[in-house]
Amino acid sequence: MRAKQLSQPAFLHDLQLLARFDLTNLASGIKLRQASATELRDAAQRLHTRGVITAADGGYLTPFGVSLLEYLDHLLNALTDEVEA
Repeated sequence: MRAKQLSQPAFLHDLQLLARFDLTNLASGIKLRQASATELRDAAQRLHTRGVITAADGGYLTPFGVSLLEYLDHLLNALTDEVEA
């Protein structure tokens, strides 16, 4: 099941949108405009429906969303070799 989810474009777009939020400043949200990519607007709608973000066009992370972003941050830190310049 997990491997199948990882190959789904919608799942990847959800993760990409979630990764745009800043854990160090939870008071800053995001706002998707009509000109934003359809994939990101659809991801925002899905995350809103699941209770991850406060609005269908972005908004702020809910407490559940903060937890998910923390897990995503740990996963990315553990599995990537990011070199900061």
